[in-house]
Amino acid sequence: PRRARYLDIEGRAAAIDVKGDPAAQALRDSVATGARALALHEPWDAELFRVNPKMGMFEMCLSFIGNYPLATAAHGELYLTKLRGMAGAFAHLIEVARAAQAEGRVALQRHLTATADSVDAYLATPPGRDERLCSQAAPTDLDDPAAEAWRTERDAIVATQVRSGLEKYRDALRDLATHGQPDDKPGLCHFDGGLEVYRDKMWSHLLTDHTPQQVHQIGLDKIAELEDEYRALGSTLFGTSDVSEVYARLRDDASLHYTSAATIVADAEAALERANAAAPDWFATLPTSACTAHATEFGAMAYYSAPDPKTGKQGSFYFNTSRPEAWCTYELEAITFHEAIPGHHLQLALNAENPALHRVQRELFNTAYAEGWGLYTERLADEMGLYSSDLARMGMLSADSLRACRLVVDTGMHALGWSRDQAIQYMVDHSPMDRGHVEAEVDRYIGLPGQALAYMIGRLEILSVREEAQSLPGYDVKLFHDLVLRYGAVPLPTLRALVLGGIA
Repeated sequence: PRRARYLDIEGRAAAIDVKGDPAAQALRDSVATGARALALHEPWDAELFRVNPKMGMFEMCLSFIGNYPLATAAHGELYLTKLRGMAGAFAHLIEVARAAQAEGRVALQRHLTATADSVDAYLATPPGRDERLCSQAAPTDLDDPAAEAWRTERDAIVATQVRSGLEKYRDALRDLATHGQPDDKPGLCHFDGGLEVYRDKMWSHLLTDHTPQQVHQIGLDKIAELEDEYRALGSTLFGTSDVSEVYARLRDDASLHYTSAATIVADAEAALERANAAAPDWFATLPTSACTAHATEFGAMAYYSAPDPKTGKQGSFYFNTSRPEAWCTYELEAITFHEAIPGHHLQLALNAENPALHRVQRELFNTAYAEGWGLYTERLADEMGLYSSDLARMGMLSADSLRACRLVVDTGMHALGWSRDQAIQYMVDHSPMDRGHVEAEVDRYIGLPGQALAYMIGRLEILSVREEAQSLPGYDVKLFHDLVLRYGAVPLPTLRALVLGGIA
């Protein structure tokens, strides 16, 4: 029923005559393709991917369920209702997985086992010291006695209903794992109809008609181009044009790692300051919201939080400094430009500050557009002269290697039948990433087919539009960037039409 509703929305939206209005075209196409993407993404999602140890339902619950901005008593009751429903949600997930097992589809054995182990680790924490599901603050409108009563009820639900449901979930995962896919068959192509499902999942993330074979070849070509760049830069920096030696130096040289959080903060702030100073020469429209850099000891290595004009919240770029040695000195600048300026801050802050933009275009996530822009700006930063050294430029290449390898490995496993080990070895051989990082990346691609393709494909499509736009009489780089960011998260084919039409 849900899939049918999505396809109905797509059909109704696509039938709208926008009468040549570019803003209306952007909204129509965003709704139509967004609805189709949701419909195409849904098949096999529960039984194969929501049980994933890193991105599955259990990990998402632990990560997000304790962070609601509750204000009223009604909010508090709705939150408790959500907790009461968790056991049933996990039970339903197992029902779906068992039904899929009867049809010959079971997730990767190692992922099922790893998720069961994660549930075990959570259950080993005494309820009184549960900082994951018992961390939600009480609604702010409640007085002290009411807030204490709410917290007591929250803890009781978690200690009994939620934990009981998770014990059953863990046991079911261990049973399913005995039938799970082996490491030499991690891809969708090993299931009946799996190649078609993979093509649909690709479309849901790219919103283009690329085939797996096309994307795979694009990845191979990009890796070859990057290795030429590594040879040139490696000769200058390290005195070697041997790509394997360059990778080994970037991977293993302890001097290329930070030793203090203070240095990370200083370098990130300096990069952001340079980007702020250069931005007016490259962008016609800049957000009024500032972007500030913040060190944190929690969450992902780096991420961006958009401003909120209603509350006055500014844009924020966060970088995790809990383990400074985990940061390579050469990678920080590329990440700063991607997450902050000229990357996601310009993109998302302008969206937030544009009153003409419909909520769909601000909030319906479009991976190829959003992450394509982020990756595009890593190279744009080089054009802008923002990298402080050749070593920092090496970080730009390293980031590109990851995104190019994804094209090869994701399609390799899900369309060409590659094993998990084959995928891991390819990335080890063709990037500076250490093996532990590579294994985590490959497991991500197994658990979220097609998503990782969107970064590089999005970047290449934006570059392709720019190359075509440069042949038009009215081209100007400021106008180009203004048009790319003006309409929010539109599908890439629509972006091409809007940008070229706007310049013409």
